[in-house]
Amino acid sequence: MRTVACFGDSLIFGFPYGPKESWIAEVEAETGVTMLNYGVCGDCCDDIVYRLKNMYLPEQVEAVLFWGGANDILNGRPQGFVIDDLKRAAEFCAAKKWPLAFVLPLFSADDDFNARAELLRRRMQLEFGGKVFLLDLQEAVGETDRELQAAYFDGIHPTIATYKKLGMCASQLLAGWLKGE
Repeated sequence: MRTVACFGDSLIFGFPYGPKESWIAEVEAETGVTMLNYGVCGDCCDDIVYRLKNMYLPEQVEAVLFWGGANDILNGRPQGFVIDDLKRAAEFCAAKKWPLAFVLPLFSADDDFNARAELLRRRMQLEFGGKVFLLDLQEAVGETDRELQAAYFDGIHPTIATYKKLGMCASQLLAGWLKGE
């Protein structure tokens, strides 16, 4: 695969640094694959699915990477709604014959958020495991309180160093998927 459309929220966009400093840009630099950044800050999964289904995409798009869920958690959206949104994204991509990768929510520096993120991660693994590629980038951030505090500048958004680590980790994990393996 040579072109991947990356849909999501601020974690795709690269907030607050912008797309050129995002982990998506790091994946592109590491793999040579064109990673189109369609991240919009503040989007929930329903917003992301809407854009995926209604946005014009260049003909060369061969696959879709989708990362949402953090804003859904922060806004208290029921996880059943999020799973339904992800199902709609999976159905749309299947109809287009685009391979799809979902990025699992990352743990943050907030215990309450993490409890809800863990539930969503499990539900995504149960619902989509074996059906779409599930990309788990938690190893790039770490899991201890100390690692989580250091990974984010505001508890949710990665530091520039963490975005680089996310990109390096994703590059390795996406290598087979990007080759169609």
